[in-house]
Amino acid sequence: MASVLSLIRVRVAAGRTSDLGSLIEVAERSLDSAGKLAHRLMTAARKTPHQSDSLFQLNDALLSMSDLLRCIAGEGIALRLALSDSVTRIRCDSHLLECAIINLVINSRDAMPKGGIITIETGNTYSPKGDDGQEYVSLCVTDSGSGITSDVLEKVFEPFFTTKPPGVGTGLGLPMIRHFVDRAHGHIEVHSTPQQGTCIKLYLPVAAES
Repeated sequence: MASVLSLIRVRVAAGRTSDLGSLIEVAERSLDSAGKLAHRLMTAARKTPHQSDSLFQLNDALLSMSDLLRCIAGEGIALRLALSDSVTRIRCDSHLLECAIINLVINSRDAMPKGGIITIETGNTYSPKGDDGQEYVSLCVTDSGSGITSDVLEKVFEPFFTTKPPGVGTGLGLPMIRHFVDRAHGHIEVHSTPQQGTCIKLYLPVAAES
């Protein structure tokens, strides 16, 4: 949201107002997503069961969000979609999934203050543990940023833990993503090398055919 408002401010200052309508629409969608995220946080805190799981195609969800995700990434960062044609449908809370994707892109963006590349890739795979026979749809968000050291990597899912400056990060993004993945009966992996980038991979179970 902050990146979209900053972009609007720059455009206004430069007298480039022809596309402000689309940027304002993106800002409104960001606010709506933030409101939904706040609601999910409160729901999770109360441990109230969700009743909003739906059956959908992950690629379609990513394509519908692509403009918003590019605005969140901001100028100087290329966002690439590498979506497999073979991806099958999943069943999960679509709002939590959208919030997870947004948080992953924000984290990647913040790891690349000088610019870089964010790649969002999908595919069909099996459990990373290889022991349950379940087929999964994978969602992998990779950046070319600063990476994460091994000591920090052990703490990334701890609530309120953040390496970002005060006022920039809440330390709730990755814990909420972990909550979403656990609720969907999936898995999450984080692979990172300092100064070479980070890959966060979600495994979401393929929906059983009804």
